[in-house]
Amino acid sequence: MSARKVEKRSFRKLLLTAVLVAAVFVMSSCSTWDSFKETFLTQPETETNPTIVIGVIEPQTGRLATKGKDEIKGIELANSIYNNVDGYDVKIVKVDTQSTVAGTETAIQALIEMHPIAIIGAAGEASSLTISDYVDEAGIPAITPSATNPLITQGTNYYFRASLTESQMGEGLAEYAAEYLGSRKIGVISVKNDTSTSALLDGFDDRIKKIAGKRSRAVVMTKEITPTEEEMKDALDNIRYSGVEVCFVSMGAEEMDTFFTLAEEMGLEGVTFLGTRSWGSEAFTSMMEKHKNIKVVFPYESVLTKNDDTSDTYTEEAQRFQIEYANRYGPDDIPTDNAALGYDSYLIIINAFHNAKSTEGPAIRQAMLELDGLKCATGLFTFDDNGNVKRAVTLSTIKDGKPVTEYVTTIEAKAKELDEVEGVETEEGAENSN
Repeated sequence: MSARKVEKRSFRKLLLTAVLVAAVFVMSSCSTWDSFKETFLTQPETETNPTIVIGVIEPQTGRLATKGKDEIKGIELANSIYNNVDGYDVKIVKVDTQSTVAGTETAIQALIEMHPIAIIGAAGEASSLTISDYVDEAGIPAITPSATNPLITQGTNYYFRASLTESQMGEGLAEYAAEYLGSRKIGVISVKNDTSTSALLDGFDDRIKKIAGKRSRAVVMTKEITPTEEEMKDALDNIRYSGVEVCFVSMGAEEMDTFFTLAEEMGLEGVTFLGTRSWGSEAFTSMMEKHKNIKVVFPYESVLTKNDDTSDTYTEEAQRFQIEYANRYGPDDIPTDNAALGYDSYLIIINAFHNAKSTEGPAIRQAMLELDGLKCATGLFTFDDNGNVKRAVTLSTIKDGKPVTEYVTTIEAKAKELDEVEGVETEEGAENSN
């Protein structure tokens, strides 16, 4: 291994250690199923069709298994629809990270030995960080459907992501608060010793300053708390005293239940509360049934609400995804955003394979970088030079017990560079390294 590779791997392992310690198809020119089918699926098929392999590395056991299995459901659905491209049969091969770094290392090495044209995965920030060195060295393009840590795509030429980064989500929330709502009375409440929203808040702060101007004091209150009832009351007193109209709060469903109860008792239902992507979870939306007078807005793009979306992010593929998902898994199985992102990750790869006219990793990687407004289930895909998706941010609120689109940003949010990111931690905490 070259000195550069050793140095790079050592550097990324240091990043991974820091993380561990700290804690979404259609060709751009084809917008309908018929045109896609004509382009991709009418190639002559014989009993001796060549086969290409797409590797899938996801947690199928362990603490992240639910998230991994959701992504696999989307990938397998896409493969069931688009299983022959340009006369090549497409086979998916799955390996299990076991929700650990050690399991991920074993799995990715075994998967590379199967010579896939590309790899999808993984759910889990630390696992994705682990995968990046291996795919870069092997020259195999990979895409994580849902990992948001900005470090994952930095310093590697072959790793892409289908989801937005935390900093991009922060920019979207800032545009909503300071530009769409026009508020100059914005508050931020964070949890002590929790760095999981650091990148989001960096993006939020940067965008606020660009909109309001560096000399304008749009953020009138910032407060760090321990999520106890007493400190929540103190923070809410600060909101009332400062006249805050919009406030970001970085707590989960259980803590926000208490927080919103106190806010209602203090007559603060008029405040709009901004949160994280996790607020789109079933646990949070169910909890909000008790707080119907509280307005919440968070970065979340639900395929289930696409039929009500009048923006350019709506595609026929979104409708197709919903119909085929129900046909395959049953009407009672509600697809998560992770399933949709897994579906789109598969579509991105086979579109790039078609455009590249090659089974070689470098050619497919370049074709992925050259995608321009590719229409998939969760929206349009264009990537920056680092493999991060460039796209407007969709923000949702909760109505009738489910996330619905509230606002789509007017600009594409840019993912931050490595040297712009400070104090980054995983979304769900680091996976067990044992």
